[in-house]
Amino acid sequence: MNEYRSDLPNRPDRMKDLPLDERGFPVPWFVAWIDNKPDFRIIRERGVAMAHNHQTCWLCGHTLGRYLAFVIGPMCGINRTSAEPPSHLECADYAARACPFLTRPMAVRDERGLEGMKEPAGVMIKRNPGVAMVWITRGYKPFRAPPNGVLFRIGDPTEIRFYTKGRRSSRAEIEESVNTGLPFLEKAAEQDGPTGRRELEKAKMAFARCVDKWAGHV
Repeated sequence: MNEYRSDLPNRPDRMKDLPLDERGFPVPWFVAWIDNKPDFRIIRERGVAMAHNHQTCWLCGHTLGRYLAFVIGPMCGINRTSAEPPSHLECADYAARACPFLTRPMAVRDERGLEGMKEPAGVMIKRNPGVAMVWITRGYKPFRAPPNGVLFRIGDPTEIRFYTKGRRSSRAEIEESVNTGLPFLEKAAEQDGPTGRRELEKAKMAFARCVDKWAGHV
């Protein structure tokens, strides 16, 4: 029986029935088990569809409530798109403060052994953003994305929380994450010509207002 790590924040009650891996981290509902071991890089079979169709929390596996929370990076906040369905607020907040990848800005994704695995829908920005956002909203909508996947359009926020290294982000950390990530979005926008550039500028301005509103005091 593995023990919960003492250096992690307290788990939400809904997450206390999740199994623990050999390091003492809770294994989220969405994680696939390979040879009786959790592989946090791989989503369980049909996990996205099940979570969306049954309104299941992506992290704890229990039924969602009125408020929905997405754990995303600033670039997803600009284009208001997520490859993962939502979670409970308390579960998402916990993930932003406890997930090893999200709380360690220098961490990189280990892609060994993933050769031949199905790529997620859309265009994935393979970097650690350094800032994890908990985007709280009351609605979202799925939409088809190439090649044969689904992404989620995130609704207007009722609140946004910004985290770095498991604590609230400074304004400078948020701006650094945005500035280093924008070249990826700008490159994609260029492919759509003037329309793409205009849409990106509008999205950037909308996101800047969100930062002013919910991180302006940091």
